[in-house]
Amino acid sequence: MKGTAPCYETLRAYCETVPLVDCHDHAIQCGPNHKDPIAVFTHGYFESDLRSASSDAEMDVLNDEKRPLEERWPILERAWKRARFTGYGMMVRRALKEFYGETDLTLAALQRMQDKLLNYEDEAFFDSVLAKANIAVRILDVWPDAKKVLDGTLKLTPRGRLAISLPGYHGVRSYEEVQAVGRVVGRTITSLDEYLDVCHAIFEGHKAYGAVTFKDQSAYTRTLDYGNPTRAEAEAVFNWFMEDPRRSASYPDGVKPLDDYLFHAFMRMARDLDLPVQIHTGHMAGIRNDIVKTNAIGLTKLIELHRDVRFDLFHANWPYSGELLYLGKNYPNVALDFCWTNIIDPIYCQNLFKQALSSVPHGKIHGYGSDVGGDSVDQAWAHAQLARDNIAIALSDLVEIGYLSLDEAQEVASAWLFGNANDFFRLGL
Repeated sequence: MKGTAPCYETLRAYCETVPLVDCHDHAIQCGPNHKDPIAVFTHGYFESDLRSASSDAEMDVLNDEKRPLEERWPILERAWKRARFTGYGMMVRRALKEFYGETDLTLAALQRMQDKLLNYEDEAFFDSVLAKANIAVRILDVWPDAKKVLDGTLKLTPRGRLAISLPGYHGVRSYEEVQAVGRVVGRTITSLDEYLDVCHAIFEGHKAYGAVTFKDQSAYTRTLDYGNPTRAEAEAVFNWFMEDPRRSASYPDGVKPLDDYLFHAFMRMARDLDLPVQIHTGHMAGIRNDIVKTNAIGLTKLIELHRDVRFDLFHANWPYSGELLYLGKNYPNVALDFCWTNIIDPIYCQNLFKQALSSVPHGKIHGYGSDVGGDSVDQAWAHAQLARDNIAIALSDLVEIGYLSLDEAQEVASAWLFGNANDFFRLGL
């Protein structure tokens, strides 16, 4: 993509020189490698667009790597022709050209790719792609073995900083799930107080290891509208399943008082540990999801109550842009994060970047997060290119109408790509 403003090329070239803070990634390891060229297209976010453009039955065939390429190609060809212009499609096309030298997806291209599939497991190659993207640091939400975090033996992928994943700690609904948390520190838990003490110790250990934030993606399974139940209400749920290991609190309503109470308790821990909290809002991976429950506006009461907690609201709340701008403008403790969104909907991002600059202090915007795994580092590079495009297009348009000078646009671009996140997460780069 290219902007039409005269200063676009200058601003885009400047964006290329700014190192990136990748605010969100899932690379728990380098790799695994793809063994099938079709997996380059079907593994990752583009799979959902291909599925939306075809059918579940056709995707089952397409993902069956035991079938020859020639048998699966007609399915991929039909879906590709219908889906290749989405943001995910644009990302895949860029990676295809940069890393395989292919300008279009054809059967012949797939056959050529078969012998040169990328070696994601080579850490030096993995890191070289991050260097090519000028990614300085990545915040990793990888759900690691907590024992390895606490004893310091966890090895992160290159340039990684750890996020503490919260859902498994506040979503407990059985005796065994509680004891699984206790086993991390070698304790048997018998009360809600003991459970909270163990969680606090685990979180302290994560921070000592180097964790820079909490991360919560509970919007996949519950509403973001957290109530504020009493301790007695939460403890009644906790004690009910703890007194009989065969019980499990019913989902979602039966466990909600405990889930909500624990989440508030963890916000207080985040405050005391001086760690921000990243929260998934808006669009979810895959298809056939209920997006109403993920609208960031549901967090309003939580954000207002916990005024000393720094919240980083993810995925630009796609498609609820107005609600996101309201939260960013209205609450000093809210930052707006465009991680993933630059490939969900590039045009949405270009428009929202402009609206955000005119309505929200620009120091509260985080412009990039790859949100991919260890087998998609090439897509992290392509995603970074699209994010730089979107920011340069948005800001150059504002220069063209006289809203900004070019120097001011460069200042904003640097903040969105690097400076704001560096400060917000206390990265010290």
